[in-house]
Order: sequence, then C-alpha cells, then structure tokens
Amino acid sequence: MPEGKYCFRRPLQTEEDILHLLSDTRGTNYYKEMEELEVDTADLKKRLDATCKSRTRTWLEICARCGLCADSCFLYRVNDRDPQQVPSYKVQTTLGEMVRRDGNVDTKFMLHAMEVCWSRCTCCSRCAQYCPHGIDMGQMISYTRGLLYSQGFVPWELKIGSGMHRVYRAQMDVTEEDWVETCEWMAEENEEEYPGLTIPVDVEDADLMYTCNAREPKHYPEDVAEAAILFHIAGEKWTVPSNGWEQTALCMFAGDWEACKMQVQNVYDAIERLRPKRVVGTECGHAHRASVIEGPYWCGRPDGKPPAPYIHYVEWVAEALRTGKLKIDPSKRIKEPVTLQDSCNYVRNYGLAEVTREIISYIVEPGYFVEMAPNKEYNYCCGGGGGFNGVGRYRAQRNKALKTKRDQILATGCKLVIAPCHNCWDAIRDLEEEFEIGIRWTFLKPLLIKMVEIPEHLRPAEEEE
Repeated sequence: MPEGKYCFRRPLQTEEDILHLLSDTRGTNYYKEMEELEVDTADLKKRLDATCKSRTRTWLEICARCGLCADSCFLYRVNDRDPQQVPSYKVQTTLGEMVRRDGNVDTKFMLHAMEVCWSRCTCCSRCAQYCPHGIDMGQMISYTRGLLYSQGFVPWELKIGSGMHRVYRAQMDVTEEDWVETCEWMAEENEEEYPGLTIPVDVEDADLMYTCNAREPKHYPEDVAEAAILFHIAGEKWTVPSNGWEQTALCMFAGDWEACKMQVQNVYDAIERLRPKRVVGTECGHAHRASVIEGPYWCGRPDGKPPAPYIHYVEWVAEALRTGKLKIDPSKRIKEPVTLQDSCNYVRNYGLAEVTREIISYIVEPGYFVEMAPNKEYNYCCGGGGGFNGVGRYRAQRNKALKTKRDQILATGCKLVIAPCHNCWDAIRDLEEEFEIGIRWTFLKPLLIKMVEIPEHLRPAEEEE
C-alpha cells in the first residue's frame, strides 16, 4: 500500500488534516495502515545522499562497538542491561543499516527503526559524555527520526503535534486570539493583588520579550500569570508578541525539520518586528534547544545566533536575584530537604548547571539542598524527554524508563523536587502517579512568588501602613 487514509508521508498542512487524524482515536487505524506503508527507497536514498554527510558517516565508521556508552544510557540500565539497548547498537541497527543498504530497506525495517528511535532513546545525549571518540548517538537518532518522518513512520501523537506547528505555529491549537485573550484574562485575574500588573502585547523596543510553551496558555495559564507577576515585581520593561510567542518544537521530536524551521522563524520574525534588547524563554528545556541552540542553524543564520540575545528563564531568575531586582524574604526560604532536576537540553547541552545552583543558593536555606547522584551535565534524563512523555504507543516503556529518576530522587531522601523544565516536570509528576513515592514537584515561578519581597509601592492599598 503506497499510502493510507490515515497514515501517509505528507505532513499535516491544514486544520482539516489535523482533525481527521485526531478522529482516529489513539491512532488505531493509523498504525494498522502503517504496517502496509511502502518505503519510497529512491526518496530515502536521495535524502541520505543529500544530508548524511562526513561527520555522521565518520561517526558510523569509527564507532568501535566498545560498549562504553552502555551504562551511560538510563534505558539500558532499566531494561536489565539488554544489549539491544546499548546506544551504539541502537544507532548501528537503524541509521547504520540505512546507510549500508543505501536506503534499500523495507516496511518491517522502518517499523523497527521507529520503535528504536522513539521508545529506546530520548536523544538526551548523555552517551556522548562517555564515548572515547566523542560520538553523539542522540544526534544520530534525532537525524534518523527525520528520515523516518519523511517516509511516514512517526508516532501518531507527534505527527499531529508537528501538524499543529504547521497550522497554528504552536504545538497545540492555540490561536493568536486565544493567546492574547489569555494574557488579558491573567492580568485581570491578578491585578487586584498586584496593582498595575499588565501583560503587555506587541510593545516595541522593550528590554525583554517573553516566549513560552503552548501548554501554558492551553492548560496552565497561571504559569503565564506567574511570569508576569515576577517581571512586574522586578520592574522589567517587557512584552510578549501576539504572534511568535510559542517557543517549543514538537516538530523537533517528530523529525519534521521543515516545520522546525517554520516554527523558529516565526519566533525570530517576532524578535525582528518588536526589536527587544533580549528575549527570555520559559522553563522548558527543548524550547530552549529549538529556539537558541538548533534554531539559528535551521534558519540559516550565518552567526549561529538568534536575532537578539535569547536566555533561558533560569538565567533571568539568577540575574534578577543577583542584581536585587528580586529579593527573597529570608524567613520564607525553603527549609526542608530539596533536590534539583537538571534538564538535558539547557544543562548538558547548554551549560547552565551552575546558574541553576546559584538560584538554589538564594531560595534554599543552607544545608537543605541535596544533589542527585549523578548531577549537572552527568545527570540522567527525566525519562520523558524527546517526545517520550506524549506517545501512548510507548507508554509502558516510558513508565519503566521513569525508574532511574525515581531511584535518584529516593536516594536524596527529599520530598520536594525543583524541575525548571516542562518535560521534566511532567515526567516527575507521572513518576509520582506511577510509583507513589510521596514527592512534590514544582517550577521555579510558584516558589519565587511565595518567597519574594513585594516592594511597598507595588502592594495593594489595604496592605499599606
């Protein structure tokens, strides 16, 4: 079967396309049709010839199959050290085979490769820390996802998510009108407690432009309000764009590279339109990776940088605390054992480990912060990154993958986990639901709001003395 009614190679381009695929509950027909989906081997060969260049081919050739990457992989560890979970094996039996066969692979192979690339790897790249040759297996799996996507072999949820980016320029069906109305609503909801609070939209030449994760206006609008409150207390001259506010890229998880470029260019267009001095992205690791680390290259920017300096939320918080824009009430600092989840994308892949610990030094009473082991750039993936959280077909594998993070948290003895990343926050929430170990988890924003000092001129009138 060349293509089916639900499973086909072309991307979702219209709202009608998305609704049609959503009507196939849990992708039942989608996956059934996928079993008969033919591989366009000529197209796959063409893509390999055009995009699989010297670095990737060299990595495939010089991999010594030594196994030193094995124990670096949390999925290998939770699956009884199954040799098929060794990172090098996963790459060599998917991308390696595609290259060796020059794209001449069949449907059965592609189904296997899809399972490996989305249920046996989160592209966390921890294995790259341990490879003696510096091979990044996560990058190669991510590249392989792109090849699979081009042939229609991609999990149902991620096919839809990528389509959402193409249609709405957001990972969820949040329109520009929805977004602006949410900003107005959140400002109105909180203006009594925080007089003068606004969420300015499309202000040109602001000091800061804020971008977020579509899950916030869609499901957690209080997160948008909390960001606004903290910018308000800090006295920032800031804005959000009416278009280009969505920072995330489920299309990156899906391997839809064309949509990745479209998505991040939409953000860059907003930056160029409003000309902020800097941009602050929300507490999300993959959003930062998409917009700051990978995005400039997707968009062909010659300097490898976004149009304006673009920082992660933890960088803004640390700076605000350091400069006194935000001041913590010492009596409200955390006085219980607390640990910190290091996000793969802005810690391992962007080096912000010490920045997050600077924040800890302000908000946690000395002696109460307990490091996970290992930590910083050597910390394990939360267990839900790379799209793993959202794929129902692989939920059992994802739940098993959460065991590593569960054991890390249990070893600290802490009941409170700070997780300044959406995927990490979700994975730790699901971890608690799955294993019931009695923990709490939180972003930075609600913690800061509970303990930050409110300047007298920003307090409600009834609180004035």
